[in-house]
Amino acid sequence: MLLRSDLIAALAVTAGIGLAVQSGADAPLRATTIAPDAHLEVSFATEVMPILERHCWECHSEDSAELGLKLDTYEGVMAGSDYGTVVEAGDADGSLLVDMMVSGDMPDGGDPVPAEEIDVIKAWVAEGALNN
Repeated sequence: MLLRSDLIAALAVTAGIGLAVQSGADAPLRATTIAPDAHLEVSFATEVMPILERHCWECHSEDSAELGLKLDTYEGVMAGSDYGTVVEAGDADGSLLVDMMVSGDMPDGGDPVPAEEIDVIKAWVAEGALNN
């Protein structure tokens, strides 16, 4: 038999809410919300670099740096192109790299970068575009 407290706990877990429930059939239910885990920063090495590799390296790497833009190293990303920076640390909306992906202008002739991957790039830039 499923107890009321078990049902509430199951629903809370599904919703991502941690609960501490007082046991006992006669006891009123008391729930305490536990703060969600702190946001972990986006990792350049494990999250951003694979996206750039999939969508950008064909044209923007050491071997084929169109417009002088090398997106195959952190240093290359931050150096930008012959025309200037492409990442404005802390400002995703002001970053050309994000703008080109969002608009679909890049990758040129390739499949568009999925929205979930663009969100990773945006979060990384907004967090300060760290080399982590």
